[in-house]
Amino acid sequence: MYYYGAHLTQALYRHLVKKAYTSKLPTERAFLSAEMARTILCFFLCLVALLHLSYSGAVTPGKRNVTAVFVFGDSIVDGGNNVFVDSNVTTRFLPYGIDFPTGPTGRFTNGKNPGDFMSQLLRFPRFLPAFMDPKTTGGMILYGVNYASGGSGILDYPGSLFISLNQQIKYFQTTTIPALRTQFNNTEKLSSYLAKSIFVFNSGGNDIEQECSGPVRKEKCASDEFLESLLANFTHQLKIVYNLGARKFVLFGVQANGCNPQHKATLLPTEKCREDINNASKTFNSLLRSSIDRMDKSLPGSNFVFVNTYGIVRNVFDNPQSYGFKVVNQSCCTISTGMRGGACEKYSTPCMDRKTYMYYDGAHFTEALYELLVKKAYNSTLPTEVYPFNVAHLAGLT
Repeated sequence: MYYYGAHLTQALYRHLVKKAYTSKLPTERAFLSAEMARTILCFFLCLVALLHLSYSGAVTPGKRNVTAVFVFGDSIVDGGNNVFVDSNVTTRFLPYGIDFPTGPTGRFTNGKNPGDFMSQLLRFPRFLPAFMDPKTTGGMILYGVNYASGGSGILDYPGSLFISLNQQIKYFQTTTIPALRTQFNNTEKLSSYLAKSIFVFNSGGNDIEQECSGPVRKEKCASDEFLESLLANFTHQLKIVYNLGARKFVLFGVQANGCNPQHKATLLPTEKCREDINNASKTFNSLLRSSIDRMDKSLPGSNFVFVNTYGIVRNVFDNPQSYGFKVVNQSCCTISTGMRGGACEKYSTPCMDRKTYMYYDGAHFTEALYELLVKKAYNSTLPTEVYPFNVAHLAGLT
């Protein structure tokens, strides 16, 4: 009868409308004329059609068994949390959000980011709310929450303004879980809801950048010991979330950060990218991909999807025209010289043809590239892009 909380299932709504249209019982039709009943039925059917059409554009979502999406990580998936942490963050202002339906929101791109595309592909009716937004309470959290914070990493960095991955998980544990428990008022239903939810993680890039940021360039800027320790921290964090009830995980690997426009000034004449940073990213991704089989065995009922962000992004960088891109080595916006992380100059005018640019600012992609990445994560059948299966398959698992 109930889908969740105070909301009914589609079957019950259909029964209600049929009653409104056909019932002859005065107790059921006391306030409904035939004309009014026809109007309600027409409105209901039109609404269903419109909702279907609104999600039938760029991609075709498949069947799903997903109740919510919870997103954790860094600026790649930050849905606006940093705006509530630092009122001066540059992503509050144009040209960020120039193509987003509501303008600048704190997303580090011109439009939608991977978390937004993921929720659309899974046919949720709205974008995930940012955890730090005071309005993210009550029924707003039932389709999921975005905890990601630009500048964060797997490790904690003392003095950082932003929300570390450890703190994001703690917010989920200490705030969201109790709020959901209140909404459901039923332990079994809450467990089922969490087990059917998808937990998206995009983290590790800032940790590698931090480790490779020394004044002297080395062939190997991050040791194997550091990367193995980083993975150990990450898998521990994933196990905490598993113990809280999560069963479906999507892990985006670290991207090819060495090719970011912000590194152009440090490249040697013969270089296209900082391969020391890229090699560290590839090693971490390889370790992460290998860990999935171990976690599947040690965490009963769990299912993990690894998305090879590095491989997908590097293919676009090396073969842009095959994917409809023209510019891969410079940002769409004017990069501010006084801002950390290659941020856009506040209120500057970005490039006009944003769909042909790979990078929006010095470290983050355009909406066009994020859409391609998430489509690959959702639909690809190539083991070089997703492992052991894609997100569509994960969504359909019971």
